Amino acid sequence: MSDSSSRKPRITDRKENIVRRFQDHRSHQIFLMSEPKILICLISRGVHDRVQSSNQKNVQDWFHTRKVPHTVIDGMDPAQREIRNKLFEISGIRGNYPQFFFEFEDGAINFLGNFDKVHDLNETTGLPAEILVQHPELETWDKIFGSVVESFD
Repeated sequence: MSDSSSRKPRITDRKENIVRRFQDHRSHQIFLMSEPKILICLISRGVHDRVQSSNQKNVQDWFHTRKVPHTVIDGMDPAQREIRNKLFEISGIRGNYPQFFFEFEDGAINFLGNFDKVHDLNETTGLPAEILVQHPELETWDKIFGSVVESFD
């Protein structure tokens, strides 16, 4: 009879790969947070839904108040249809505004999220420093938007 307390926990290769992929993904996310990037806001000036309209206004106010540079793409503007469709393809969400993206220096565009994501980041602003120190994995407004630039020039 063997002593069960002397056995090491069994970690399968599959579990090990999953953990490693998560750690790699997390490291990549942290890198992307600090890399210079342009913030793209996809809105619609012709949106009739009151909630979407209010959300667009709130987010624009937050960005202006905190002096976060951003580029606005109007989904209703026929001249911006091509970029709008590209952003819809990236996010996988059509006709729901606002949506937020980061463009990196290499031209890659990543979907950040919708209003709920930016709202959640806005809520982190008042978190006590002790909480942020205890939970470095928390995404905060400053971590996400701190490296946003107006252009790469």
